[in-house]
Amino acid sequence: MVFISGGVRSGKSKVAEGYARKLAIPEFSLHYIATASADDDEMKQRIIHHQKRREKQPIQWATWEQPVCLDQLVGSFTKEDVVLLDCLTNWLANELFRDDSWKEEKLCFRKAAYMWETLERLAGACKALIIVSNELFCGGVPADIGTYHYMKMLGWLHQQIVAEAEVAVLVQHGLATVKKGELF
Repeated sequence: MVFISGGVRSGKSKVAEGYARKLAIPEFSLHYIATASADDDEMKQRIIHHQKRREKQPIQWATWEQPVCLDQLVGSFTKEDVVLLDCLTNWLANELFRDDSWKEEKLCFRKAAYMWETLERLAGACKALIIVSNELFCGGVPADIGTYHYMKMLGWLHQQIVAEAEVAVLVQHGLATVKKGELF
């Protein structure tokens, strides 16, 4: 398990893709789980940007567009596969806000626990699971309950992932700083 985080547009996906390419031999073993939904023009442009960058790479990616229920993908991978999940923050938002469970902390933790269990199962099914996530914790404690629960669940997931990850990296301004393990 590898955890790569950073601010919005920090270059974390590019770093994650580069690390995945180094781990993936042979070429057919690269998988990309895309969790974003193209709900507005800005997100559509971000998705297109990521797709075009992967298309230009010499290695072909198998892309799985899966905004929710990632547990359904566990059986799709082998121990030869490198799987990049981009990104945890979108997946959490998709899972948490698809119904009214975000209003109750106990229900939020159930979803976060399901997500953690799914990540463990994905990591166990493949050679490497690279998880990309956003760092959203510099702005203080949010006032509304939905954002508060979202931030609390994201922080909890980050802690679980980093505790189990062999590598943890923070990307700022396109520069990767290794916090745990070795990146290359």
